[in-house]
Amino acid sequence: MLKAEVIKKGMVAIAVFGTVLLLVGWRYGTFQTTEYDSYSRKAETDLRSVLTVSDPAPGTLDKVVVKWQGDWTSYGDDPAAMAARIADQLNIPTVNKVEENGHTVYRSVGGSGELKIRLNVMEQLTGQWYTVVQLESNNAGREQLIRLHKLCATQLATVGVKAVWNTSIQHSLHSNEPVDQLMKLTETRLAGSLSMKAKERYTDATTVAVSYEAPKLPLAVQSGKHLVHMQMAVHEDEEHQDTRITIGFPLITIEY
Repeated sequence: MLKAEVIKKGMVAIAVFGTVLLLVGWRYGTFQTTEYDSYSRKAETDLRSVLTVSDPAPGTLDKVVVKWQGDWTSYGDDPAAMAARIADQLNIPTVNKVEENGHTVYRSVGGSGELKIRLNVMEQLTGQWYTVVQLESNNAGREQLIRLHKLCATQLATVGVKAVWNTSIQHSLHSNEPVDQLMKLTETRLAGSLSMKAKERYTDATTVAVSYEAPKLPLAVQSGKHLVHMQMAVHEDEEHQDTRITIGFPLITIEY
């Protein structure tokens, strides 16, 4: 089973450790300029491809979240300077140093227009840091998010962060259809351009969540003896009287 458990109203807790995202890796300093360009172009192409896959889902596109995350080893370099360099490239405010649970964190929150940006560089062990850049927008900020996603690919590699990325895309709609029927409708629409096979399923009174194998998709996570390329959830929000359809590549990493 996936290292993920659905809790409360559509929260997904992903056990990050031990999960291997099947993406191209690198060592700091091995990229040449052309390789950086190639890597950033691939990041852009892959993001556009999964957005295109999700576009036929019912409802209105309300949220796109991209998360870049990975380890950084200081080798004597100043983590504050590394965090400041990323913040500068992303054009967000100067990082603030805070202490959380006995660990140092360098943090910045910013954005422009429809785009929100969060940067966290968190101390794990001496000389070992974990970097997370989160980009979030609605449909109006889609192209702006894609441009910054491409920039993240280059900048994180440049400073030596061994980062991978995932994305979660959320549609909302008002519907009287039960969640299982909306899930079938969404699967039918996506299957028009994507060959996919359901591997794992969770259901309760207000939620259906399914994980899929879809080899043509660019991102994947190992789950037991098979790969999961996409995770989809349909959740009825009784409080707000609407339904949310959330699609994660390869997993959902936001609240649905």
